[in-house]
Amino acid sequence: RDLLDAAGPLPGAVDVVFRAADGYSDSISIETARSPSVLLAFAQNRRPLTQEHGFPCRVRVPSTYGMKNVKWIDSIEIVARDYKGYWMERGWSDLALVRTQSRIDVAGDSGAAVAGEATWIAGVAWAGDRGVERVEVSTDGGGTWSEAQLKEPIGPLTWRQWAFRWTPEEAGTTSVLCRATDGRGKVQTEAGAAPHPAGATGYHLREVTVS
Repeated sequence: RDLLDAAGPLPGAVDVVFRAADGYSDSISIETARSPSVLLAFAQNRRPLTQEHGFPCRVRVPSTYGMKNVKWIDSIEIVARDYKGYWMERGWSDLALVRTQSRIDVAGDSGAAVAGEATWIAGVAWAGDRGVERVEVSTDGGGTWSEAQLKEPIGPLTWRQWAFRWTPEEAGTTSVLCRATDGRGKVQTEAGAAPHPAGATGYHLREVTVS
């Protein structure tokens, strides 16, 4: 935002285009670029960025997928049109906003549990700058849902760890699912979709065998 103010964009400015040394480019709207959370980063933990992380400079656009966070920037241009970057030209979302999602990292003892004995179902959930308000777990393939415990987030843009204590009642194989609700009260999308064109959706499922 400070750089934009110093540059003084002319009336009619639409997008800010970031061009990388390797020929890659992408853009964000002038309105998004004015957000105080959008940064041009040249250092991390008080050290210059490494080559891997985008030296000499990269843009950080919170709540967007990686395609918008251009590394190795060697020029920035303000344009009076809707600029289509490399992935946009190939049909990907122009906004590229991170979807509300959750996943299961722990499902009993490596996918196994014992009837009558308590075990843990646990994982993480994320929703960009909207935050995660709630995570629910189903241990019967989506028939019923129970609220999980949530750990406090490290910051407003970080994921949240969650855990659910579960005591299976009988032997067999069951489908365990999770779903998150963001800070605006919207539940993550149930229907599964591939990453193209706007980010993957669907509830994460793990099979647990109860003996």
